[in-house]
Amino acid sequence: MRIRSFLRISMLSLPVLLFSACSLFITKPEAVSTGIIDADDPYIQYTGRFDFSNPKKTVFDWAGVQICAKFQGTSCSIRLDDKTNEYAVIVDHRAPRILTTDSLTFVYCIASGLSDSLPHSIMIQKRTEPLVGKGIFSGFILDKGKQLLSPEKRPERRIEFIGNSITSGFGDEGDTNGHFTPQTENACMSYAAMTARALHADYMLISYSGRGVVRNYGDSSTTSADPMPVLYDRICFFDSLHKWNFKNWIPQAVVINLGTNDFSTLPFPAKNVFQEAYTRLIDRVRLQYPGVTIFCICGPMTADPCLSYIREVVEQEQKRSRDKDVFFIEIKPEALANTDWGCGHHPNIIGMSKMTEIIAPTIRLRMNW
Repeated sequence: MRIRSFLRISMLSLPVLLFSACSLFITKPEAVSTGIIDADDPYIQYTGRFDFSNPKKTVFDWAGVQICAKFQGTSCSIRLDDKTNEYAVIVDHRAPRILTTDSLTFVYCIASGLSDSLPHSIMIQKRTEPLVGKGIFSGFILDKGKQLLSPEKRPERRIEFIGNSITSGFGDEGDTNGHFTPQTENACMSYAAMTARALHADYMLISYSGRGVVRNYGDSSTTSADPMPVLYDRICFFDSLHKWNFKNWIPQAVVINLGTNDFSTLPFPAKNVFQEAYTRLIDRVRLQYPGVTIFCICGPMTADPCLSYIREVVEQEQKRSRDKDVFFIEIKPEALANTDWGCGHHPNIIGMSKMTEIIAPTIRLRMNW
């Protein structure tokens, strides 16, 4: 059993999410009580992209996806096939605990010794991005004779984030001298998750480290075969066949934070190639979500020419869009202090909170939230 402590932070005008220094007890299948709830139970609440091709075994890999339920009884276990990922588990709205998966365990006890007089809530959220691996969820195991109840209502506000490592929370729990590991990534504390919580909104992350608008990090060419727009319609990152139905979850706002990887290393993509691809992505978002408001972010890990290119695209979009549905948000590198960086010079949790303090007020103002 691994125990890990977490940085506690407070932010002005933002809810504080505290992590406790504890991990979850692993219970082997033979030790778990009966009371099986399959993954297709109508009272299980899924937020994010899940592949229900086999409704008894839901597959997922994007960071930040959530599985929520309300249950009766004193205990709750999950049936999960996952060898590499980490999850945040919240029981009865208490501080999150960490679930670290392994190759030998398929049933994890995530709550025990609870009061039997009141219903309980559970949320399991994936902290790590697709590069760490996928998960297969088969359902819950409750006390014998206990059932799931009607789930809690989700927020009416919804934000979709399209991004790269920054949006995924890459290395936000590490330090500048450390190397990335799954334990240093926490999408639940990325600027995206913090912004959504600050605005009392549900959220979805479509993000993967190293991806760009036209060129991925370190590519020897000025364009790549599979930048983020190519992956945007996938249910799961590593599955090119199954496509997401955009009608399943319709946001009122979409945040695009791409471009950093296009210009992190040479050779840079041509200005017209980058701007045309960025414009196509905006049009594609509009097509999927008519009437949506789009926020285009640049920074804090890059500046010009990426910043100027994106600003120009937004200005052109505002001229041609009569309802002014696209806005630009700049996060300057100097907005973060030297101590605000984690692994690979990515923002750490404090850096993420500073990004949130720039992004959330702009979205709140434009969305009238």
